[in-house]
Amino acid sequence: MKQLLKLACVFCTLIIFLGCYGKETLLLNNVKTIVTVDRGDDIGEGDTLVITCIDYRFAFANQEFINKNLGIEGKYNHISIPGSIYNLVNPSTREIVFSKITKFVNFHLTDQVVIIAHRDCGGYGGYAAFGSEIAEYVYLTTDLKKARQLIIEKFPVLRVDLYLETLTQEGVQFEKVL
Repeated sequence: MKQLLKLACVFCTLIIFLGCYGKETLLLNNVKTIVTVDRGDDIGEGDTLVITCIDYRFAFANQEFINKNLGIEGKYNHISIPGSIYNLVNPSTREIVFSKITKFVNFHLTDQVVIIAHRDCGGYGGYAAFGSEIAEYVYLTTDLKKARQLIIEKFPVLRVDLYLETLTQEGVQFEKVL
């Protein structure tokens, strides 16, 4: 039973991460398997790419915000990167992130990118790295704007929306960064 459950998890993971649509042939435990996955009618032009941090504290709120507030449920691809924008604005890791963005832009005809960064981000060293809440806010919003500029320079046709989220006692709050 454990082996079957493990196989099912591997199978589902492959479908999710490979983005298999239509009839696909997969090799699972050395057995060739044909899988049919419904692609849906809305996949294609107009897809949005959402970039967030991997921080578990924000994962559920991010999904709710994307699905309900942005209104793109089922019409977006999602990349979670430790530090969210840190690796995009950092020249030594920028090309790795751009290689992923390029694949989404080319394969899914992406026309919009949504970047969500958050306060107290471990990728930046958390709150302690900034000395004050104001310094952290200025630094993160500046990096968000820099990330938008870098993406637009490489992909001038993309629309890039930016959000900064904060964990509060009431929950996660999202602020649009202009």
